[in-house]
Amino acid sequence: MSEPVSTSATRHVVVESFPDLQILPLDYLVPHEQHDDQRSGPLIERIREAGIFLNPPVVAPMDDRRYVILDGANRHFALKALGYRYILVQVVDYESDAVHLGTWFHVISDLAAAEFMDELRDVEALTASPTDLLSARASLARREALAYVVLSDHEVYLLETHWGDLAHRTRTLCGIVDTYKRRGTLNRISTDHFSAAREMYPTAVAIVVFPQYLPAEIMVAARDRLFLPPGLTRHMIQGRALRVSYPLSELAENGDTLEEKNRHLKTWIQQRLADKRIRYYAEPSYLFDE
Repeated sequence: MSEPVSTSATRHVVVESFPDLQILPLDYLVPHEQHDDQRSGPLIERIREAGIFLNPPVVAPMDDRRYVILDGANRHFALKALGYRYILVQVVDYESDAVHLGTWFHVISDLAAAEFMDELRDVEALTASPTDLLSARASLARREALAYVVLSDHEVYLLETHWGDLAHRTRTLCGIVDTYKRRGTLNRISTDHFSAAREMYPTAVAIVVFPQYLPAEIMVAARDRLFLPPGLTRHMIQGRALRVSYPLSELAENGDTLEEKNRHLKTWIQQRLADKRIRYYAEPSYLFDE
């Protein structure tokens, strides 16, 4: 479904290019990051109870058959855990202006700051050195550091490793995130200002700030299976398909071929358009029903 949709006075769909929605086998998809147990567990239960697949993962072609998951590793994991063979995705061109790659930071709650720092110091080949916020930002921008930490008392620590190759640096990053994803609560945030974090997460004790990645690094992480920790990359998609609510039964193994499943999907979308059930929002939005 990549045909343009014409402008209509009804204001229901006014877009230049309709989302390219496809059904693909689950094993065609390759993540670039680990799934997040804190998110994937509850997600599995929500999908099971709802009987629908709400938000398609966003994927980009890797080669003739495989696709890298830009956003949706937890949804991919959830469907696989539920025993499904197929998945509904939105396919995008990673090199187009409609795809922008940013970075999430992690705000850590429900873990004592001292305990968190002690855990960090136990990560293999990692050093945590006190610094100031401006210097930390500069070091991270130059990729001299893996990350930096801002604590609730506004102390800042630069996280560095002597390992230089991609595999070991990625393993150390995963070690950093492992220190709190098992024992604390991990949420995503886009600021390193602790006062702003506390307004949203009153029990926050630390913010972990990660570098800006490049699309080529994401493709290599997927290709070489050097999976980044969960919740670092932030892919912003112009024309993102959300709240699709596609029947889970259509993603099950029911005797239909992949071609037949995609024909059913096309017919289903055409009917939603005819019923004026699809609306395009050009402005950034907050969804309160995730």
